[in-house]
Amino acid sequence: MAEGGDNRTTHSDAHRAVPVRGSDAVLERVGRDAIIHDRVSGRVHVINASAARLWELCDGRTLDDVTRAFAASYGLNSSIVRDDVAALIQQFRSLGLMA
Repeated sequence: MAEGGDNRTTHSDAHRAVPVRGSDAVLERVGRDAIIHDRVSGRVHVINASAARLWELCDGRTLDDVTRAFAASYGLNSSIVRDDVAALIQQFRSLGLMA
């Protein structure tokens, strides 16, 4: 938290954040794709292989660590995938699948 009680998150803080899979969401690989089943809502989400890889990496690592590991999985520089990784994590969060 910044001085003066300002609790805004900075870009730097956001990349130290820890995206964590919800304990009520389960990933199941199906061919080249995957399904995330939300056991609370009963909803099922079909995702592609790269989204599934990102999901698997959200196991307590910081966002920066997740981004680096995801990029390495595809032989890319983390700066190339950073925005896409953050956007997908935000989408998982908006669906209630990730903290």
